[in-house]
Amino acid sequence: MKIIEDRCNIYIEDCAIPKGQEKADIKARENVVWAMLGKWLSQKRNYESTMAVFELDFILANATKSGADKPKSKRQEKFMEMLIMNVNTPVFLPYFGKVKMLVGITKQKKDAKKIQYSITAIEPVE
Repeated sequence: MKIIEDRCNIYIEDCAIPKGQEKADIKARENVVWAMLGKWLSQKRNYESTMAVFELDFILANATKSGADKPKSKRQEKFMEMLIMNVNTPVFLPYFGKVKMLVGITKQKKDAKKIQYSITAIEPVE
């Protein structure tokens, strides 16, 4: 990896990273991180669901219920029902555009709780 630096920027491969502390500089550095992560992940496609977790706050706030199911595994047996929730997100295009979240509802009748169970990247964009 070739790294070059001048008074205003650091250059890593084909990315120019501004050194300043202005809002635009900070945003530009964030974009470089996402671009480099995107390149890495495009070569290692198994990490899409891990990448989806970066948007956890967006997913929790915007996912909508698309269905429900009974628990299907031993790990899910503490839940009486599994809610299936989906959200579209353009953040990770072209790798994927939709995220599925499973939420388990605990078996306690009086104080049942909803617990986020899993997040999965779905609908790969080819």
